[in-house]
Amino acid sequence: MAVPLNQLVKEAWGEVRRRKALATVLVVVVSFGILGLGLVWPYKYTSRSVIFVDDQNIIRPLMEGSAVTTKVKDRASDAREIIYSRQVLEKLVNMQDLWGVLATPEQKEAKMQALRKQIKVSNTRSKDFFAISYTDTDPDRAYWATLKITQLFISVTDESKKAESRAAYDFVDRQVKAYQAQLQASEERLKDFLSKNVEGTEGEVNKKIARLLSDIEATELEIREAQAERDVIRRQLTGEARMVAHEVAGSEIRKRIQMLENQLDTLRLSYKDTYPDIVSLKQQIADLKVALKSQVASGTKQPDSEAVLNPIYQSLRSDLAKVEARMETLATRRTSLDALLEQEKKRMEKIQKNKAKIAELTRDYEVNREIYNDLLKRREKARVSMRIDVEGHGLRYRIQEPPSFPLAPEKIRFEMFAGAGLLLGLLAPFGLALVYVQMDRKLRAADQIEQAFQIPVLSTVPVWLTSADRRKEQRQWAAAFAVLLLSVGGYGTLLWLHYHGGLV
Repeated sequence: MAVPLNQLVKEAWGEVRRRKALATVLVVVVSFGILGLGLVWPYKYTSRSVIFVDDQNIIRPLMEGSAVTTKVKDRASDAREIIYSRQVLEKLVNMQDLWGVLATPEQKEAKMQALRKQIKVSNTRSKDFFAISYTDTDPDRAYWATLKITQLFISVTDESKKAESRAAYDFVDRQVKAYQAQLQASEERLKDFLSKNVEGTEGEVNKKIARLLSDIEATELEIREAQAERDVIRRQLTGEARMVAHEVAGSEIRKRIQMLENQLDTLRLSYKDTYPDIVSLKQQIADLKVALKSQVASGTKQPDSEAVLNPIYQSLRSDLAKVEARMETLATRRTSLDALLEQEKKRMEKIQKNKAKIAELTRDYEVNREIYNDLLKRREKARVSMRIDVEGHGLRYRIQEPPSFPLAPEKIRFEMFAGAGLLLGLLAPFGLALVYVQMDRKLRAADQIEQAFQIPVLSTVPVWLTSADRRKEQRQWAAAFAVLLLSVGGYGTLLWLHYHGGLV
């Protein structure tokens, strides 16, 4: 039956007094047990370094637009990806001066997993700084590991920046060479097509067609003028007599025929038979021969009066022959112009058909040239960027605060175990006594009897110790205090040895 709360402390203290030896042993065991736990507790030591991200050096404004420098948005996140990468962790695991020899792949893999948990990368208040920390049970190892991790991170980032810049330059250079070949091929295709299709441009053909149409129009106008002139001459011929009376001997006609034939032979040396003067002479010779035949056929001799060609009629016939010859020439010219016009129209049709192909080839060439010129600029930027990274003028990581040696563990310390050992050692007997009193079924108070049996308790008889009992109890208390004093002395000795390096 539970003891009333108002008597619980009294009864618990009574149990401690009755079991002084057990309480003393419990105090010593609990105190030294917690102190021993503090001696073997794996304390965590953390070393921390601060990295400064320098991306605002003097080179950047000078090379603005000419080079691309590495940009970092989240400093800690990017650093975490690099440090947690297998490349960096494998280098850390192989540092035997830190971890000893890890012989098997399983040991190395387990160590890499542990390092991912022990290494922390975090942002600081400033966006240009971030911190790298490492936690270990050994303060020396925590310091040296943090230093190695920091140095390894800086070296790996420098190498990766250089490799990235070089890879970017090589990629752009390969693209430049590829598009240079494509540009040359497209240029050759365009030249080959133009060399096989020499019809000229659409503007040239349009100009030539316009010129031919103008020539045709002018020729038609000349033909109409020649036709009008021919009609006028024909009307004049109808009003003129072919022959007129003229006193001349027959030999005179023959002389004139001979003279005209001589002129005809002379003109034939330089001109064709269609030449107007040749046509006119041939007509005059024919007329004279007709007149001579008429005279011979009549059988009459009129030495004083003879029929001869009318000079006006002869002149009109000569003009008519010239006009008709000119009309034939104009007709031939018109036919030639029509043929040339038809040829140019066919040429225009072919140009129209080739226009789409030429546009396609030209567009292909222009696109390749534009991309090629852009890649040339990009390659130059990549080359300058590569030189900036190689010479260390781009994004740089510098150690702002080197790793600090951890002098004290984090969170739980040895002093906490020492204080808790003393406090819990002293409270342990009393706490166990409280639990024992609550769980014990003995009747310890009058209230328990009244509550259990529903009867009133008239009086209680207290415990009365004899003088011998009191002396015995005093001796027990003295022994208990002596043991406690010795325990405190031993406790203090252990603390002194721990802090002065004599005890782990």
